[in-house]
Amino acid sequence: MSSALEMPDGLLVDLAIGGDEKAFRELLRRYRERILAISLRMLKNKTEAEEAAQDSFVKIYFHLADFDKTRDFSAWAAGITINECRDRLRKRSRSQKIFREIGESDTDSQQVLPNDEFAIRAKIEAVEIGIEQLPLKLREALVLRAYADYSYEEIAAILTIRIGTVMSRLHRARQRLIEILKHGTEN
Repeated sequence: MSSALEMPDGLLVDLAIGGDEKAFRELLRRYRERILAISLRMLKNKTEAEEAAQDSFVKIYFHLADFDKTRDFSAWAAGITINECRDRLRKRSRSQKIFREIGESDTDSQQVLPNDEFAIRAKIEAVEIGIEQLPLKLREALVLRAYADYSYEEIAAILTIRIGTVMSRLHRARQRLIEILKHGTEN
């Protein structure tokens, strides 16, 4: 029998359902970084993103038997992750919490940087703040495309929307982000 590294996702799912821990660990290995990237970009807090990714993997494990093998496992797992992030964002807004301030995670990296690096960091931070200001539906599509590198088809499957809607949301997200960045630099 071939090693778990060479097996297709569907076979690994079957083995994991049957109790094969190595098969599930291989699925975790394959998709951990992508799921963590989605969580981090959606939640903008490393600790919460790691918790969301962990909770997503728990949900994936307990719902493996529900996985429709005609679908792409990666898209299915990303859909679970997006839903976990949505739940956390709803809970966050209910308890009147706001997104982290830009300086929260940067306190230990406040060294003197050369001007070029400082300018690049400022631009990246401006984009991240702009992404946080996007409506959730636009942010989800943009995060899945730009940070998790999913195709339009995969994003459509993850968000259970049509490809045309994905394209529209991505276009609107980019346009809105340009406007946000333009207004941010005018101040």
